[in-house]
Amino acid sequence: MKKDNNIREKQLTFDVGTNFDPELIRVINKNNKCNEFKSVFGKLKTDLLGGGRASAFLPDVSIKELEKYIELCHLNKLTFNYLINPMCMENKELEIASHFKIVDFIKQLESIGVDAITVNSPYLCELIKKQFPKMKVTIGLYSYVFDLNLIKRWIDLGADEITLAHHNNRDFKTLKRMLEFTKDKNVTLRLIANNLCLHMCPYSIMHGTVQGHISCSESNVYGDIDYCIFKCLHEKIKNSYNLISSDWIRPEDLKYYEKLCEEVDNFDLSIKLVERTKSTKFLSRVVTAYANRSYEGNLLDILLWPKAEEMISGPNYKDESTLRRLHKFNEKNLMRYASIFNLPNIYIDNKKLDGFFEKFIDNFDCNNKICGCMKDKNKSNMYCYYCDKWAGKVVSNDFEETEEWLDICDKVGETLNDSQMFIP
Repeated sequence: MKKDNNIREKQLTFDVGTNFDPELIRVINKNNKCNEFKSVFGKLKTDLLGGGRASAFLPDVSIKELEKYIELCHLNKLTFNYLINPMCMENKELEIASHFKIVDFIKQLESIGVDAITVNSPYLCELIKKQFPKMKVTIGLYSYVFDLNLIKRWIDLGADEITLAHHNNRDFKTLKRMLEFTKDKNVTLRLIANNLCLHMCPYSIMHGTVQGHISCSESNVYGDIDYCIFKCLHEKIKNSYNLISSDWIRPEDLKYYEKLCEEVDNFDLSIKLVERTKSTKFLSRVVTAYANRSYEGNLLDILLWPKAEEMISGPNYKDESTLRRLHKFNEKNLMRYASIFNLPNIYIDNKKLDGFFEKFIDNFDCNNKICGCMKDKNKSNMYCYYCDKWAGKVVSNDFEETEEWLDICDKVGETLNDSQMFIP
């Protein structure tokens, strides 16, 4: 059989979050001439264990619909990775009342064609490799794997793929050592390219824990107020250097990772593309941009920026139980909180970021310094202003609109901190 010249034997691969729209698979297939797109990942709206996203924002698909979608993936030479990736599972995997429910659920996933499962539980990793030896295991972001010791420990536990912490993304010296260590060990490292979390985010553990509980079918947690998103958005919009210091990887910057893989001769590196709560239009834009290694326009249009119009779902405010629950909030303050998701228009000129990444190849010190703002510059060598300088070049917004939004946020923060958001 004649070999397709477009298919490269040694290359980065992509995993894409799915919203279960068949059109997304067609878009991936169209952009997969080089066979770089290998997998899609997702999960049911709710299940016994929960995951990394709130159920309210996920598509509602049945187990039968999931099976049909997996069949479509396989027809298009894509594997399916099911997420059992909450940060906290309340020890359910080791409790008598739930242990065999979990095992039976994994059996069901295997029976409908699931190829891999993402976990953060060391015990589940070992259990799956023992009882389901054909199933691949991916270690999720919420395990916060950031150094060689953790990589080795997860390999010893049986991991086939390991998602690295965000702050590893631009640390090329550490990435090189990681790729050298994992070479010929039959394990893939994975980086999340288009997330927009704060660098060294103080809210990440709380957020991951809360998201896991509110996506679990047996939970009494609802997440009507997302404190972490609220704080995250406020910090990024108030100080635009936080938009730049966030650990994203542009499509144009994949060349640096490809070069690194060539140097080490280890191409077991996967690029994870989010977001499964977003529209097919958004996901298509992301897939096309990363396949082409280029995007012309606003960088935020391919990053996880929570534009309300791009979300595929949201809370059902017509549901009676939801309405009864919301009556326990101060209505005025709750409406003010809801309004913060009408984000001000911010533009990051992607092409003007050419050259930004070069600093990190040989001089990454982001984890040893404090991100600083030029207007508050002091002489301490503990601060770095690199991202703030770039923000001044590439970020633009409407000043009055932004100030109005920040004022609303400040008022929301006050009502949370003095408990005026809630009705006793």
